[in-house]
Amino acid sequence: MSLSKQQHEGFAQFFEKPTRESLRTLLKDNIGETDYLDFKEIWVPFPKLSKHILALSNSGGGAIIVGVKENEDGTATSVGLDEFQDKEKISKGVAKHLPTDVSWDVFSFTYEESEYGALKGKKFQVLLVEYIAQSIPFLCLKAGDGLTDNTVYVRRGTSTTEATHDDLQKIINERIETGYSSTHVMALSEHLQQLKELYRTQEGSNSFTAAARFRAMIEGDKFKDYHDFVSDLIEKKKVKIEHELEL
Repeated sequence: MSLSKQQHEGFAQFFEKPTRESLRTLLKDNIGETDYLDFKEIWVPFPKLSKHILALSNSGGGAIIVGVKENEDGTATSVGLDEFQDKEKISKGVAKHLPTDVSWDVFSFTYEESEYGALKGKKFQVLLVEYIAQSIPFLCLKAGDGLTDNTVYVRRGTSTTEATHDDLQKIINERIETGYSSTHVMALSEHLQQLKELYRTQEGSNSFTAAARFRAMIEGDKFKDYHDFVSDLIEKKKVKIEHELEL
């Protein structure tokens, strides 16, 4: 697996070689969350997990360590898991949201004995997400709770959020630098920005006044239902984006 950014030495060593020893060192160093490292006390629902995977894959790669609680002061406490989550179950749970070329893996670690006492008798799982610059951006394939389809997510600090126009430009430039990009990819950020604006317009059309709807009924074809029109544009734009990405 590969990353695109400078990391804490302990994390870089763990990412390159995910072993019990390298994870122990990383947890002992207690570096806190970063844009490439996320802590979860327990496994989160699959839509939310998919959102984090997409964000990491678009932001240089990284890891989600499950069984670690983030404290208010930014430090972390290794609480451990009661039981391991089945990897196949995770894969099936996120598959409908992620493009097939998103690369990730789950590793499980048990510390029956440890020179670092805080880990003794505890279990942890780590989800590693690879950075594949020639394939970014990765878009959400299917909506879910807190997850919007055809949307690009990124890491910003310790948060997972929707990509801005500047984020998209950066992602596209990183892909272009790999030499795998073509002219149509350079226009992708513009298509995504337009889709975002259409969604905002659709939200606004949901608040149509009663007078406007009454006018639409009177004028018939002269006043085509605005909401349906915008919805139709959204679907067409989605198809266009999928074509640009050769999905």
